[in-house]
Amino acid sequence: MYRLRDQMAITLQNPIATLEFDQLRALLLERIRTPLGAALAADLGMLTTRDLVRIELRRTSEGVACLQQGRALDLHDLPDPRPALARLNIADVNLEPAEILNLLRTISAGADLRDTFEGDGEIFPLLREITLPLPNLRPLSQRLRGRISPAGEIEDSASPELREVRSQLSRLRTQIHKSLESILKRADEAHALQDEFITIRNDRYVIPVRNDNRGAVNGVVHAMSSSGQTAFIEPLETIGLNNELVRLREREQEEIIKVLFRITSELRAERESIQQMAEVIGRIDLIAAKARLAIDQDAIEPRINTEGRFHLRAARHPLLAESLRQSGGQVVPISFEMDEDRRVLVVSGPNAGGKTVVLKTAGLLAMMALAGMHVPATDADLPVFGQILTDIGDQQSIAASLSTFTAHIGNIRAISDHLEPPALVLLDEVGTGTDPEEGSALAVAIVDYFRSCGAHVVVTTHYSGLKIYATNTTGVINASVEFDEQTLRPTYRLLIGLAGSSSGIEIARRFGLPAGILERAGARVLTAGAEAADYLRRLREQYEQNQQTLAALAEEREAVAEKYARLEIDFARREREREGEFRAELRKIVDQFTERAESLVRSIQDAAEQRRVRREADRRAVELRASAGTLAREMRQSQGLPPEDTATSSESSADGVASAASLPDRELQAGDRVQLVSLGREGVVESVAPHEIVVMVGALRFREKPDSLRLLAPAHPAARRAVNRLPGGIALSLNEDKPPVGSELKVIGLTADEAVNAADQFLDAASLDNHDRLRIVHGVGMGALRRAIANLLSGHPLVSRFYPADPAEGGQGATIVELKR
Repeated sequence: MYRLRDQMAITLQNPIATLEFDQLRALLLERIRTPLGAALAADLGMLTTRDLVRIELRRTSEGVACLQQGRALDLHDLPDPRPALARLNIADVNLEPAEILNLLRTISAGADLRDTFEGDGEIFPLLREITLPLPNLRPLSQRLRGRISPAGEIEDSASPELREVRSQLSRLRTQIHKSLESILKRADEAHALQDEFITIRNDRYVIPVRNDNRGAVNGVVHAMSSSGQTAFIEPLETIGLNNELVRLREREQEEIIKVLFRITSELRAERESIQQMAEVIGRIDLIAAKARLAIDQDAIEPRINTEGRFHLRAARHPLLAESLRQSGGQVVPISFEMDEDRRVLVVSGPNAGGKTVVLKTAGLLAMMALAGMHVPATDADLPVFGQILTDIGDQQSIAASLSTFTAHIGNIRAISDHLEPPALVLLDEVGTGTDPEEGSALAVAIVDYFRSCGAHVVVTTHYSGLKIYATNTTGVINASVEFDEQTLRPTYRLLIGLAGSSSGIEIARRFGLPAGILERAGARVLTAGAEAADYLRRLREQYEQNQQTLAALAEEREAVAEKYARLEIDFARREREREGEFRAELRKIVDQFTERAESLVRSIQDAAEQRRVRREADRRAVELRASAGTLAREMRQSQGLPPEDTATSSESSADGVASAASLPDRELQAGDRVQLVSLGREGVVESVAPHEIVVMVGALRFREKPDSLRLLAPAHPAARRAVNRLPGGIALSLNEDKPPVGSELKVIGLTADEAVNAADQFLDAASLDNHDRLRIVHGVGMGALRRAIANLLSGHPLVSRFYPADPAEGGQGATIVELKR
């Protein structure tokens, strides 16, 4: 990381001041919580490599996510530990209790940060990377914190010697008080007391005695009151006790010094670890401040590229946005796109129209991104600029004998001397301050030179020559700030691809310049200049007409698409109704055939003949249902409807719902098959936004809310066929391409329901493949699968009989099934 210096060469502008990055750092400092973070924020600069920039931007994004989840990144009231850490570098110097408490709070804060992100490696990997190397000093903190109270007092438990000394002090104070209270009582009887209380003078216990009667108490006078009427006397009886008290206090101070020495020694042994914690706290505090600023400015993480692409969409100048927000206004966003082939943007238009704001917005947002900060825009893609060089504002100096023009030329000379692409060069009113024709030619030459050097250049101008250069030169983009000629006011909108008129006379008229001056000015405008201004005006009018036409076409296209969608939905609804009626009629015919066949079979007395007729009736019913399914599919194909497995029939719709219900609950993703609940149609998710999902249904695109969509199971690679229901619980799945079914089914490992479903389908398929004898392997286990299979086989219309397999075929772990013929 490098930091742009605040003092550079005399003729080379400092972009930190020119682009007001220092004011942006002031906004960042308002969101800092610790002195450690403030030191880093005050020194914040730009990074030099794409990887470093991306990492810092991702850390800011993790900080935003962390704050939005309500995680604790606030480090309020954390004192600055650096003075105490500096004293630890000096041998045999004890820390004061307050300094020790500061270090202990630093240790505790560092341990809390480490614990916060230790278990969130997948959610906040970059924040965890910062905090994970921190040593665990929590036991040291807990041990030392018990020796010093929150008020900074050394606790009695800090050492056994200190506890004993303070115990002796307590007993001695009690003894002194009792002795003094006895003396007070005697003195009071002699009316010698001024007040009945015990106090301290010169660290010794004394009593107040009236000066005119101080002989009533034998002792040493330690002080007199300000009025001279009261003497503070230490009675002779307590002199020895007070002497002992002084000695014990000295011992107490000695023990306190020893305790502080031991605590300081323990902290000094962990000085490097504490220093590491302080650095991590500062880094996390800076990241949190960047995240708070990003949230407040509704900023995004910009993409960083190496292809020279410089793209901003709906970008806002952060300082201007902050100022307008406080006054209740809103900033007008700007958008532009530059790349390796189009590296120059020429912005023209009237004064006070926002040209310089465009210039500063581009430069400041580039600096923010390179400093690891989110940028206030809806989309941003920036390169890594090694330099950001500016020539903005009036740098004239009488003391240095510099005019406006010479100051600009000197600064541009310095830029050309220092230029080392990749660089962003920002030039405001290039070539101004001299003869207009020479200034225009010079401006074109300067811009073209920087373009040929490989720099990205954003330049503002009033010169027609530079506008024509931008129009006729490949790789140069024309842009203008819009001016409303009806209201004679700028709109501050940036129009790409269109040069702007300076509108000087119109602006002068707006500010009330006398009409005589305006008329003379208009008469003196050169014919070529008037024609150019007229051409630019007509070009702007044509541009506005084109924009209106495009908007009208877009509205008409949406209306046609909506109408077509309604027609297709109505057509599909009517076809579903017709198909439903057709299916109901087919089902009725098949059911009548089945009922008559069953009645005929029951009327036959001979058992063998009854079985033969039943098999023939079942075969005919299957053929009839298959023919009905084929006819339904042909009907759908003739009407151009999607295949039956798109949940348009009642049966497949039910299957679709069941499939959706069995899927795990998760967020929709691009490519998922979904059902539009309101339309009853299936589609494929094209894109997913927070509150809107775009779904393609055939050639139509629908925008739906997430709760109006139902996730469906992914389609099986092999095309599914219609499922038809046979009477008596027989399930039949028609599939012309289905491979032959074997005579054995293994259900070991399945649940009872899964095993029953698999066995039911297996019996149907085996019957159609003309199997007579089947083997179902279910294992022994607890017998649950064997019982479930037996319950299924007991009433199954295709099963003639079933029994346990021979030992050679699996014994109790398998069941032999004989099918009806």
